[in-house]
Amino acid sequence: MRRIIAIAAIILIPTATLYAAELKVGHFELQRLIAQSDAGKESREKYMARAKNYQEELNSRTEKLKKLKEDIESESKKLKGNKKLPAQLVEKNKGYASQFRESQRLQEAYKDELKVYDAELTRKVLEEFSAVLGVFATSNKYDYIFRLTDSFAFAGEKHDLTDELVKAFNKAHRK
Repeated sequence: MRRIIAIAAIILIPTATLYAAELKVGHFELQRLIAQSDAGKESREKYMARAKNYQEELNSRTEKLKKLKEDIESESKKLKGNKKLPAQLVEKNKGYASQFRESQRLQEAYKDELKVYDAELTRKVLEEFSAVLGVFATSNKYDYIFRLTDSFAFAGEKHDLTDELVKAFNKAHRK
């Protein structure tokens, strides 16, 4: 059995080497492609604009909460001794707590919404890029083009197609 395996290896190794020499293989870095492409930059601008709007709203709420807390603390300091808190101050304190919880919920909701929005924008960029990649691979006669991931231990620079794909993607995106 070992002889058969050894003979098969002797026969197949040169054949595999010849076949591998005929393959045209390349790779690209998706994050770099998105960061450098026009479509990716537009997507990032849309994301940042929405994130900025959300942050401005959260900052406004935080400022209002800060003022309300200062008002409550100021009124509390005016009370002398162990006097019972006036109903109005108790209501303000409850309002503050309610608004604070709402602000926290809103912040989490915005964070979740931004994740979904980012994924949606990225998906749109990738859909557009997919068509460009297919045309690029076919017109340049590539057998395989891989997207670099953490599972690749090594990928040589000479097979990096990211810059070429960014140029092709930008050209197609302008049309």
